[in-house]
Amino acid sequence: MASDTIREIKGFFQQHLTPVVRWIFFINVGVLLMQYTVLAAIGWDGKFLYYFSQNPSLSIRRFQVWRFITYMFLHGDGMHLLMNMFALWFFAPRLEMLWGGRNFLKFYFVCGIGAAIVHVIWGFIFGKNDMMIGASGALYGILLAYAFNWPDDTVLMNFFIPMKVKYMVLLFGFVAFINSIGARASGSNISHITHLGGLLTAFLYLRGWRFFKKTFFRRSQKRLVKRYYRDANGNIYTQIEEE
Repeated sequence: MASDTIREIKGFFQQHLTPVVRWIFFINVGVLLMQYTVLAAIGWDGKFLYYFSQNPSLSIRRFQVWRFITYMFLHGDGMHLLMNMFALWFFAPRLEMLWGGRNFLKFYFVCGIGAAIVHVIWGFIFGKNDMMIGASGALYGILLAYAFNWPDDTVLMNFFIPMKVKYMVLLFGFVAFINSIGARASGSNISHITHLGGLLTAFLYLRGWRFFKKTFFRRSQKRLVKRYYRDANGNIYTQIEEE
């Protein structure tokens, strides 16, 4: 019976999660389980969060650059993990199937690291040194990429409001922007600027470089033109020239 249950669970994940998404899922779940079992039992769960979370001061001034990656695999509690992994399961597999595992993984890490960089810059500008954990920055990038590719797909926002993906992402971006400003005064423990950073990084990755390259590194387009000339004897001849 136990082996049949394990086989069914394995089959479910293989059917609904693509390979890279599956590994991201298992690592996130495994890390949280380790936090609440082994590390909690020996009293190291707090130290674990301290050394591997994102922290603007420690990341830059002490050059603890691993924090730009490790924070993405830490979560505060089961609900935090559940919401992020649900978004990963719903939106990410289709992108991996479209791009391939390697390109998807690169995009995931670029968005997560970019979101952390925005969080660090925001912290230094406004004198905040808040600890930040969670995969939300990378997942907001996933949402934007999904909206770019399938903008008219309809999803149930908050599980009961039907909305096209493109409008949902616009709404999420607006809310993240407003809350990023309001969080300075409210003391919210949600890093809305990280959500906004994930969206911004994804936009620059998907559209910004192409626009930059086209605008500043555009090669001049030469065309061949047939021109007519008359020589000293009055004879007309043609010549092909570039312009």
